[in-house]
Amino acid sequence: MGVRLLSLAALVARAAAFDFDDEAPAAAVPAKPKPAPETSKTVSLLHRIGDAGAFAERSKLWYREAASAGGGLRVRLGPAKLSGAERDAFAALLDSGGHYTLRLPSNFSAPADSPPVFASVSACSLAESRFEEAIELTFSTAGTLTSVSYTVPAASECPPTLPLAATEVGFSTTVTITYPSEGPRPIGR
Repeated sequence: MGVRLLSLAALVARAAAFDFDDEAPAAAVPAKPKPAPETSKTVSLLHRIGDAGAFAERSKLWYREAASAGGGLRVRLGPAKLSGAERDAFAALLDSGGHYTLRLPSNFSAPADSPPVFASVSACSLAESRFEEAIELTFSTAGTLTSVSYTVPAASECPPTLPLAATEVGFSTTVTITYPSEGPRPIGR
């Protein structure tokens, strides 16, 4: 038994003497290059209260091409509110049951030279939903805006059951971006 104990102690001493840090130093791994800074650009989100009249700027839409997101766009919409004459025009629109319309350029890089894309919603439904809205922007694979989906959570007949705020009304907006899904590819040739 003493011999076994002695050989076990020798084995433990030999194992403790082995140094795992004697390996050769690994070659330095080069750091990943930092992506080019993403610069934000803006485009105006225009709106029209009613079916006639000119479009006016409602807010700014900031966007940037995000290389980290697979080449897609990232967007952020500035705050928007109706006050003064716009609020009064919207209140009059509730009485007549008209539509509230949004307009964006189809090419964000050249907004002045591109055809516009429109989306409308019932003014009464917008008021009934307390100005909570969802805007979905669909882009083609070439990066042009092909459609705008404009929805509100409530559907209402005019006049809405909720009164319009006295001085100003703020929008609560959610913006999402979609791209077309890639279709099937033929196998073979």
